[in-house]
Amino acid sequence: MSRVMLMQSWNSTCSNILRRSLYRSPAVFQTHRHYATDIKDHIEEVENVSKEEESAKPEPPVTESDSSRIITSNVIEDTKLHPALKAAFIKSVGPTLTPVQEQCINEFLESKHGIVVRAKTGTGKTFAFGIPVIHSVLKLKDQNMKQADRYVNSVVFSPTRDLAYQTRQSLSDLWNASLAKSNHAPSKRGSYPKKSRLPNSEKNLIPLVIGQTPYKATMSHFVSKEVPPIVVATPGRFMDMLQNEPKFRTSFKHLQNIIIDEADELLNGNFKEDINKIIDELVSIREPIPGVEAESPDLKPKTMLFSATVNDDVFYLAERAISNDFPFVDVTGNKAQEVNENISQTLVQTESVFDTYVAAVQFVLSHAHEKNFKPIIFLSTTSSVDFISKLLMDVLRNENSRRRVLAFHGKLTQGKRDASQRIFREKDNAILVASGIGARGMDFPNVSHVIQIGVSSEIDSHTHKIGRTGRAGKQGDALLFTSKLEEPFVKALRKNGNKFTETIEFDGESPEAQEVAETIVGQTRSYLDLDDTFFKSITHYRNIPSKVANLNLTELSIDVAKTYMKLMGTDGVQSDGESDDDNSGKLTMSYNMAKNLGLDTRKIEDYFTLTGRRPNDSRSNGSRGGRGGYSNDRNSKRGSWSNNDRSSNDRSSNDRGGYNRNRQSGKSSRGGREGDADKRYSRW
Repeated sequence: MSRVMLMQSWNSTCSNILRRSLYRSPAVFQTHRHYATDIKDHIEEVENVSKEEESAKPEPPVTESDSSRIITSNVIEDTKLHPALKAAFIKSVGPTLTPVQEQCINEFLESKHGIVVRAKTGTGKTFAFGIPVIHSVLKLKDQNMKQADRYVNSVVFSPTRDLAYQTRQSLSDLWNASLAKSNHAPSKRGSYPKKSRLPNSEKNLIPLVIGQTPYKATMSHFVSKEVPPIVVATPGRFMDMLQNEPKFRTSFKHLQNIIIDEADELLNGNFKEDINKIIDELVSIREPIPGVEAESPDLKPKTMLFSATVNDDVFYLAERAISNDFPFVDVTGNKAQEVNENISQTLVQTESVFDTYVAAVQFVLSHAHEKNFKPIIFLSTTSSVDFISKLLMDVLRNENSRRRVLAFHGKLTQGKRDASQRIFREKDNAILVASGIGARGMDFPNVSHVIQIGVSSEIDSHTHKIGRTGRAGKQGDALLFTSKLEEPFVKALRKNGNKFTETIEFDGESPEAQEVAETIVGQTRSYLDLDDTFFKSITHYRNIPSKVANLNLTELSIDVAKTYMKLMGTDGVQSDGESDDDNSGKLTMSYNMAKNLGLDTRKIEDYFTLTGRRPNDSRSNGSRGGRGGYSNDRNSKRGSWSNNDRSSNDRSSNDRGGYNRNRQSGKSSRGGREGDADKRYSRW
């Protein structure tokens, strides 16, 4: 069944119906705009509309209102945008708009208080809000040059510092190019007065208001009479300065536009309360622009809210920021169509977690000699990112490959994260190993493959990860490496519209796979803190909601423990005369932690060293249980999981998961066989 819903306003009586239609209606891909005042009068259901019927419909006639719109064509030269912006866009970006840009710019410029947009990742969302923002600034500069320089016109909110950096760079390039072609180009001394504390290199940049940057350096943009017209921010630092810095607060009293990018991700994090408070504060301090606006009780900034996926939090924020009758522009259609059709997905199924690592490393080795091989490899935890990036560096070095392997996750310092992004953007032969922080909105050029080792915690997270390739209309390849115990998550992916064009059953017993396995074990025997890495893998499985995938946590924990023992070069079996205290290279866990995780201790005790008091009834009912803390027993050879650091979340800062390099023991038996690479990895 297909539905096309046309609404004239939004109210509580129809909100649930619209939301249900967004989640489950297999609609033909169209741009839909939703409003409503009366659910009975304004919801039109079109049953069984095929793609052929939709494409056969005649184009609607051009009306007088259409001809007055800013965007009348996807050709930028034919639009009614500011001339300086058009010239700058053509020179720095290209002569045409993407469909998302073409469809959203008019809606935002013509709306009273703003719009909500659902669009796929990689479709040009940054310029979809950047173009109307810059157009707005240039128009106001034409009307009132002095006043326009004394307040911030637009603020863009991003969920992460890394996305904020990227957004700032993209907008700065277009903004500076537009200024250069306008009558408002700054003098050689820059657009700030002589007393500005900013270095010359910063005077024309769009400033960042984000954490882990010098507070005074940020405030230096807002202390003079002239302030930057566009600001890019993360909610935490912005809220802090809005509440505690009067000059900063005053700079936003004539704010025209609020852009909230990746709203669903922002609301999923720690910023839900902050962003709601920020919206209320910015509305409360809004004053009319002298000579441009009149006093009105309805005066507030316009808001454009972008989200690749939708949920109740997104809608509630929209109602708060815009109004109960906000326009909703959907350029994805249904849930299944959130997956980019330019991406070819391949599923690689393995027998175990260990084989998953072997298969992924073998794939990288088989493509390492290709000039255009530029993958992003995603893992579920930050310590896994450290482990795989270190492993690939060592294995590729043994293969005499000069490829850079870069780690990228939330526990790295901002400087290291910036360096990884910069190098990966500049190099055509680098490999980026990332946690989920690299999945949202990050735009890297010429990414050939997205490789996921293991499963994500949410379906939407998988969608955003694969969206790092196949961007801007290009084709991309995505590979998911999973073990047989992770099959429930794969089924959930298929159910939600992910189509795998190829499924490969990986043979871990083949000579090629065995050789790669030996190489991996030869390297990892010298690594420290692997127990942290694999305990966090168990925690990751524990945190996948059962409504997403009902995983067998006991069996997965055993598989993880077996992988750890293989990487340590032991099968976990005790030798004659070896006591339990020697652990045989096993992971150490308390009985209490196992019980809280919902693990069957009778099944796992052959694969873990269990500490503490054995419960009277050690058998778990298989439920997911509570969260508890890992044993902090210091008696095991390799230590154990600290109860101070249970999180695999990027925003925590306790664990770095470092690894010790031992170049002597880390040597592989494969050295000097480079010429056999194609033969050894020919199956890929």
